[in-house]
Amino acid sequence: MNNNPNEIKKICVNVRKKILELIYYGQSGHIGPSLSIVEILVNIYFNHIDFENVNRNRLILSKGHAAPALYAIFDQLGLLKKDEIKTLRKLGSRLQGHPDKRKLDLLDAGTGALGQGLSIAIGYSLGFKLKNLDNNVFCILGDGEIQEGQIWEAAMYIGTHQLNNIITFIDGNKFQNEYSIAETLPVKNLRGKWESFGFEYLEINGHDNHELHKINQNFILKKFNKPLLVYCNTVKGRGIPFMENNNSYHHIKEMKEKDFNAAMKEVIKND
Repeated sequence: MNNNPNEIKKICVNVRKKILELIYYGQSGHIGPSLSIVEILVNIYFNHIDFENVNRNRLILSKGHAAPALYAIFDQLGLLKKDEIKTLRKLGSRLQGHPDKRKLDLLDAGTGALGQGLSIAIGYSLGFKLKNLDNNVFCILGDGEIQEGQIWEAAMYIGTHQLNNIITFIDGNKFQNEYSIAETLPVKNLRGKWESFGFEYLEINGHDNHELHKINQNFILKKFNKPLLVYCNTVKGRGIPFMENNNSYHHIKEMKEKDFNAAMKEVIKND
């Protein structure tokens, strides 16, 4: 698994198309926060997650409402059944609105009650260490999610025990459910906070495949001596101009055919 950033860019376009299809056929879903993490997820899954290896690396999407991005990637990898992406949020579907590991074993955790994913990552991290496995855990948090107290309990534990087989990404798209982060509850001085817990803190463009590729490679090669926190500046609704930074697309309850076609046309421009 060694997709370079240019190959990853093409995959990201396909994943965005599939996210639109999932939402269109499901007629509901969290589209904005799914589109903002495409590059982060694709760089991990297409270079560092080997589903054929039982002792593979793990990924925890703590901001589980962005599940359509996961399902789009699984479909791109050929891991879903034919036309299964048309079943999002349907009764009996494996593709629920939030990741449900009881239904879809490809998942490393069922998430959606925000704030819990980093604690789950700790469990995997300790398990790998107890088994003397040189495996890693990727955890993705939302920037609104870090208002949850459990995130900081987990951060304190990771830093105290120097669990450097965990890499934590914050999807910094600057919005949450109802309003912007700034309007709701801004968490200030993130660098100072994470560094005080014993992390190395990096801030990047979360849509830059070259930056993401380099950081992930250095993490896998253990070039960081501390647990790593990567704050990713992202755009909610990325890739579809009329959705970008428009929080009315945090979650939608309907997608009309004309809106689907208009959105798809914007994504295809990047093909």
